[in-house]
Amino acid sequence: MVSAGKPGTFVNLDAVFGAVQASIEHRKNYFGSANQLTLRASAIAALPFGSTQLDADLRIVLLTFGVSAGATDVWRNQTFAEEEPLSRKQRREREAAGDMNTMGFGFVEGRVGLAIPFNDYMVFNSVTALRLTNAEKRSFDNLINVVHDGNYLRSDIQMFVKHKRFGAIAPMAQILNFPLDGKRHTQLNYGFTFVSRAGFTRRNDVLLFQLLIHPSGKLGGYENGEVYGMATFRAPLSFTLAYRSVISL
Repeated sequence: MVSAGKPGTFVNLDAVFGAVQASIEHRKNYFGSANQLTLRASAIAALPFGSTQLDADLRIVLLTFGVSAGATDVWRNQTFAEEEPLSRKQRREREAAGDMNTMGFGFVEGRVGLAIPFNDYMVFNSVTALRLTNAEKRSFDNLINVVHDGNYLRSDIQMFVKHKRFGAIAPMAQILNFPLDGKRHTQLNYGFTFVSRAGFTRRNDVLLFQLLIHPSGKLGGYENGEVYGMATFRAPLSFTLAYRSVISL
C-alpha cells in the first residue's frame, strides 16, 4: 500500500469463496518508483454471475486514480416489483422456488485511493469509487449486497496494524450511497479486514478475509438491516474469503 508494486507483467490467480478470478496486469514506473501506471484485464466467474473488465490505475506517491469499464452477466438475478419486499427472507424464498431470471449490463467506474503510513506498523487506507451501470432498477447487487436502482458510491476506510510475522488487520468502515425508488440512501457498514501470507508458495501469495456487518442504523445512516447481506444468513452481514497467487511473466 505504501510503496508502488514491482514493475513488470503479472498474472493474478484468485480463489474466492464462491468464485474464481484471473487477471493480467502490466505495471510501469514513471519519474522514479513512487509513481506507477497499472493496466489490467480481468474476468471472474461466481455462483450467481460472471464479469469481465478493463482497468487503468495511476499511482502518484500516496494517491491512486483509477477507471474501469466492463460487462456483467447475472444468471441468478433477482429483480423486485414495486412494493415487493426486498428482504433476505424474501430472497431465500425466491431462491428456493427458483424464482430468478438473467440480466446482462455494462458498467463504468471511477475511483480514488489514499494510503498514508504513520509508522512501520500502522497504515491508513481508503478507496472511494463511483460505479454507473444500466442494470434494471430494484435489482440485487452481488458486489455490495443491497438492492438499488443501478448506480452507487462506495467508500472503504481502513486502519491497518501490520507485522511481518502475521500480516495485517484493520478495523473498517464502509459507506454506501445508492438510489432506490427515487431516493438516495447512505448506509454505514462496519467490520474488519485481515491479510496475510498463505505460504503455499515461497513468495507472492496472499490470503484475505473481510467481514462487514450492517448495524441496522443504530450507529447512523440508512436503516437497511432486513435487506443487506447474503441471503443465507439471518443477520445483516457479508464476508469475503480469497486466496491470490501472483505469477511474474
